[in-house]
Amino acid sequence: MALCGAKKDGRELKIYENTDELSTDLADYIAELSENSVKERGVFAIALSGGSLISLMGKLCEAPYNKTVDWAKWYIFWADERVVAKSHADSNYKLAKDGILSKVPVIPSHVHSINDTVSAEKAAEDYEFVIRQLVRTRVINVSDICDCPKFDLILLGMGPDGHVASLFPGHSVLDEKEQWVTFITDSPKPPPERITFTLPVINSASNVAVVVTGGSKADAVHLVVDDVEPDHPSLPAKLVQPTKGNLVWFLDKAAASKLDGTKFSE
Repeated sequence: MALCGAKKDGRELKIYENTDELSTDLADYIAELSENSVKERGVFAIALSGGSLISLMGKLCEAPYNKTVDWAKWYIFWADERVVAKSHADSNYKLAKDGILSKVPVIPSHVHSINDTVSAEKAAEDYEFVIRQLVRTRVINVSDICDCPKFDLILLGMGPDGHVASLFPGHSVLDEKEQWVTFITDSPKPPPERITFTLPVINSASNVAVVVTGGSKADAVHLVVDDVEPDHPSLPAKLVQPTKGNLVWFLDKAAASKLDGTKFSE
């Protein structure tokens, strides 16, 4: 059970005693969105990030979710990816495959990873082309207020610097408005070459969840959620503001420890 659940500036905050409780509720949340989307559209288009997010999703591989989730209807994408071989330790695809996808009956052709044999620029271009094709066939929904894809769920982590996906503070890609998928070759975190969804795509999703754990992220959570220093250049996570979708933050107690006025009560 969440220690604290609150709405704040359009965001829903869920704060948990520990990562085990967070993981259980995160699995419930994803399974419910999957069920609703399959009932409504016949498919569930979900985009993942890397890092600790994948391990926090691990309960989806356990009972009851491994049997009750309609895995055959899932179409899986990456909100960002490192441009390395799929077998490389830095690959978000490898992380998700080893941690989740190899343990549940997803359909391999529904798993859309990047082309890892080309440049970052070409990989981003190819990935956007794939997404555009799937928007045309409505595997991925389309926003009713712009031409962006409308993913059923985009799952994001956040770094101590406030970055989400591969959108880093002060980087020019934060201003990208036309492309759905862009690339960087100068990531401040290795590896340097990455592809990433742009903010218009993230903010067009039906649901966005930002999942953050650990005390090292507490300062960034405070800056983003409490909107500290509003005139200060925005941290990328602060720019995650779905236009018509739902935004939920899943935080453990350590990550939420510096939030203003947080009351930890059942």
